[in-house]
Formats: sequence, structure tokens, C-alpha cells
Amino acid sequence: MKKYLLTFSLLSIFTGSVFGQTEQKRHFTNEDRKFNDWSVSIYGGGNLLQNSDLTSWSGGWFTPGYDLQFQVNKQISHAFGLSLQYQYGNTRQKALVDDMYISKYRGYVWGKTEYNGISLLGDLNVSNLWRRVDNTSQFRWSLHAYAGVGILGYKAERNFYNGSGTNYITVTDQKLSDKSVYSQVGLGLRHKVSNRIDLELKSMYIMTGDEEFDGSGKPWPGYWTAADTEEGRDDNMLTLSLGLHVKIGKHPEALQWYPPAGGAGIAGLSDNTLFECVDADGDGVCDQWDRCLDTPAGVRVDGSGCSLDSDGDGVPDSEDKCPTIPGPPTNGGCPEKLVQISGDEVALLVTSALEGVEFDYDSDRIREASYGKLNNAAEVLKANPSYKFYVEGHTDAAGGVEYNQKLSERRAASVIRYLANKGVDTSNLTPVGKGKSELKHVECNPVSNCPAWKNLENRRVIFKEIK
Repeated sequence: MKKYLLTFSLLSIFTGSVFGQTEQKRHFTNEDRKFNDWSVSIYGGGNLLQNSDLTSWSGGWFTPGYDLQFQVNKQISHAFGLSLQYQYGNTRQKALVDDMYISKYRGYVWGKTEYNGISLLGDLNVSNLWRRVDNTSQFRWSLHAYAGVGILGYKAERNFYNGSGTNYITVTDQKLSDKSVYSQVGLGLRHKVSNRIDLELKSMYIMTGDEEFDGSGKPWPGYWTAADTEEGRDDNMLTLSLGLHVKIGKHPEALQWYPPAGGAGIAGLSDNTLFECVDADGDGVCDQWDRCLDTPAGVRVDGSGCSLDSDGDGVPDSEDKCPTIPGPPTNGGCPEKLVQISGDEVALLVTSALEGVEFDYDSDRIREASYGKLNNAAEVLKANPSYKFYVEGHTDAAGGVEYNQKLSERRAASVIRYLANKGVDTSNLTPVGKGKSELKHVECNPVSNCPAWKNLENRRVIFKEIK
């Protein structure tokens, strides 16, 4: 009996393979592609240098430069792509240097920077993520979000003070290498002109990571130079460009214009493939792509068929008691009530958070190592916005009384500027300079009496409530 069963099984396998009755499976290949996923792009536009010592616009002047971008693009999925970009351009900038105490100079300084960079950009097609599954209208506009990193080379030049703008000297010559890394983020609005051509208006914010990109050079100890006009942040640049995309491939359509959940995209396949849409929970998303098959009736869903989470707190709107205000799941998605504390306690918390904040020597520039402490202080102040405080700046005993007084005032103001950038209401903060009048370690006058750590603790910023 076993012999007959074995013979029958072998015969079934053989006949099934001969007559094509076995299930045929194979990997997805290039021959299966129905959309083009390669393209090349060229952009042209202008740039503006800002957040720097020498800027392209300020009170009374506007000096834009030009920017060119060349890209090779690969669409990885319907909503995400990668681009290899080469960028070239030239900026124009200037600053008013006003020093009536040291060099007795007041006037404009001009600069220009020729740059080139190579970067890798990620391209998120936001419209493909937002497109409704029941939207069968023609798809010709899309919003794109970009982020990337690369290497930068530049030649920064500056004219002599009060020059005509023609006599320039090279201040910094940074070759294209991994010693100068830059990053950028931005948005683009793209329009499908035809199956082969797209146009795009794109704006990018470029962070050079370098304080000499604007041509200001390095600070000169003891003198007020162009490099002292703005301190504490790297030079950044804004570009606005119009781009032309040319799609490459043998297919009539490009992958980026067909979201897999879109009805128009499915019906637009080259072989007009149609299928039966089964939607068991009635949320408008076919079960083939529905990640949440039991969505309650009437609940708004995203393209994957899951309940929306408007405030991003991890609690879906269908269960969130406060759908527009983030809060923990343990409190039904609503923020937990804060325990009210006194102004003195807030001042103590902030002062403790700022303990050990470091400034550059003889400067009001905050060292990067102290940013985390300032961020913690900002969170405390934002959670307790009803109190007002004096922000006291203190120095060590080195230097004269008048000089230390001004330095402490600048350091207090520098801390307030940083907190403002973090969203703190600075109308409740009043800077006060104490100079070296209230040393934490009084025995450190002169500074040679104490080790470095004690002098560092004398250079501090503290908060006191205004009552």
C-alpha cells in the first residue's frame, strides 16, 4: 500500500509541473517595473547669507548672490527618493563695523564667497503621504521636504575697510574636503508639466558649520574686527531656486506620481490592471493596504487605514480626550496638571540648571558645551511663564571694574538671547550686570589666589525673582 501511495505522489508532482499546475513564484525584477524611477535636475536661483557677521540683507541693504544645483535622482518608493547633488554659487554680503573705543573706525565691510559642495539629499514626497485613497482626480502638484548632508569648499574674500568694493583680499580658502561638512533642509513645490518634464520651486536653508564662510575671518584679540559683529552661531544661507526635472526611462509614467493607495494611480497602470477592493471596516482603505482592519465606524483615518493622531502624542484621535493637545496615554491623551511652585523655587531651579555655564575667555559667546544646560533652563521657564526674573551676569576678578561690568552685562544679555531662541518669553527677563562685585569665591581676588575651577565658578549667571 505504501508503495502505491509513493508512486501516486511522485506522479502528481511530475504531472503538475509538466502541465503548469504548480504555483509559480519569482523575484521582482527590472522587467516588472511599470514606472520610471531615475531623473536628472538642474536648479538656478539666488542666495542670501544670514546668521553671520557679514550678511546679504539688513537695515538698508539687500545684496543677493546666485546659486546653481545639479542633481541625479533615484526614486526609492512612491514617497521617498535620494539625490546626489553638486552645488555652485557666489554670495555677496557686508556689515557695518562700529568701534569708537579701540580702532576709532566706523564703516562698511564688503565680502563675497565663491563656494561649491557635494551632498546627498533625502526627498520625502509629502503629498503622496497625504493623498486620500478616494481621490481619483488628476495628480499634478506635490509638496516635497528635503534634508541632506555633504562636504563644502569655498573661497571667502573681504575688501579693506571703507573700500570701494573692488579691492578684495582672500580671507579663507577652504578646499572641498571632509574637513568642512555642511547640512541643509528645505521645501519644494513640484508641478508635473508632462510625463517627461517637471518644474519645481524650491527653498533650502543651508547650515555651513563654519564661522568664516562669510569672509569675516577670525577674531583679532584686543581689536574689534568684522569677525566680532555677530558671535556664537555658524554662518547660514537661504536659497530660492527654480528647477527643471527630466525623467529618464522607457515607461510613460514616473513612480513619484503614483501613490500605491491612490485610486487614480492603480487605474493608471500601463496594463489597466483592475481589482476588487474589499473594505471590511468601511474606512475607505482597501483591506490589501489597510494596516488597521478594525477601525471603528466614523473615525478619520490616514492612508494606511489607521486612526489619525492629530497631536502626535501616540494616542489615536478616536481614543484621545484632548486630540489637539499632546498628553500621556495614562491621562487619556490630555496633559497632566502641573504643580504650581513659587518664583523663588523656579529661580533656584533655573540657577541650578545654569551652574557651570561657560563663556569664551574675555567674551560673551556661550560655549557649545553649555547649550544642554540652557535648554534645561528654558524648559523650566516655559513651564512657569507667570514669573519675572533678574538675569544677573557675574565675572571673575581678572581685569578692571568698568570692563568687567560691561562684560557681565553682555553675558547676561547673551543668555537671554539664547533663551528667546528656545521659545522663552523674554519680556519677563531683565539683564543685570554685576561685574566682579559679588564673587562666589571672594578669596579669588586676585585670581592668582585660586585654582581655575574656582575662577570658572565666579564667571556665572544666576536668576532672582522680581517681586
